[in-house]
Amino acid sequence: MREQVNHCPLGRYHMLDKIAYDYVREIKSRGANTAKIKQQLAERVKKYSEEDKAKLRELIQKWLTK
Repeated sequence: MREQVNHCPLGRYHMLDKIAYDYVREIKSRGANTAKIKQQLAERVKKYSEEDKAKLRELIQKWLTK
């Protein structure tokens, strides 16, 4: 198994944090179609590992509480 190398200088979960932030920003906008946004997020993260999905859930909670 190949070792994954983190090439992002901002950290391993930087992209997940960006996805979470964008998701929360879209959900909170006035007149947002939440069902459509949730479906798009589900399609976007299908290829991610279970560990990354769990981290994404944590990050979404972080942005929802801010």
